[in-house]
Amino acid sequence: MGSLRIASDLIAAMRAHGEETFPDECCGALLRDAEGSLSLRRWTNIQNQLHREDPAKHPRDARTAYYIDPQELLAVAREEAEAGVAIAALYHSHPDHAAYFSAEDRARAVIEDWDEPIYPDAAYIVLSVMGGKAGDIKAFVWDDDTREFIERKVEADQ
Repeated sequence: MGSLRIASDLIAAMRAHGEETFPDECCGALLRDAEGSLSLRRWTNIQNQLHREDPAKHPRDARTAYYIDPQELLAVAREEAEAGVAIAALYHSHPDHAAYFSAEDRARAVIEDWDEPIYPDAAYIVLSVMGGKAGDIKAFVWDDDTREFIERKVEADQ
């Protein structure tokens, strides 16, 4: 499978987001409008709030997990319905860890009982941020044949 080509300014924006939120994970999306243009949408990681409110249910804090603010996700769903906007990719960072698709990432990306991706046409992008500096960036896409997410190289498109 080929590489995932993303405009260099969008890659730079994802890297900046990861560095700004360090040591916490960032999260966001690349949205495709009706004309096919991509834009970046930063989302709020509410994992620290959830962890404070119920540490038994949410044992991880934002240094090792993310939870997208549901209101922000709902706003994108409205845009999908009203303006033809689609989620092309979801991204998050791994502070002080490599860019890989963890078991937790997979669990959050699929509908558990069906073992199907929530966003089957979207790439899942993971950005490594070591010591506050963005590093490797990798994409993972669902493969219907293997029923797994497979890695795709991310390349900057000028």
